[in-house]
Amino acid sequence: MDKKKRKVTVLVEERLLTEAKRLVGKGGYRSMNACVNEALRVFLAQECRARLEKAMEAASRDEMFLSDIKATMEDFKYVDAETARRLR
Repeated sequence: MDKKKRKVTVLVEERLLTEAKRLVGKGGYRSMNACVNEALRVFLAQECRARLEKAMEAASRDEMFLSDIKATMEDFKYVDAETARRLR
């Protein structure tokens, strides 16, 4: 993963900034930069999960997708059974 960093200017709600500074001051993060980077990582991971869940929800209503899944499961049922047998 690229660790290159860029300086940016953002406006942050006073309440959020105060809480972040408190966390940094209590040793929760080594710096404000670390705190903001972690917050962005968490936010972006949640957004990614939400998009995936939305796509999965849509796929669960797609008859062609469900038909393809059913056909794939049928195609691999003997291989799956053999693998399960070997893992016992």
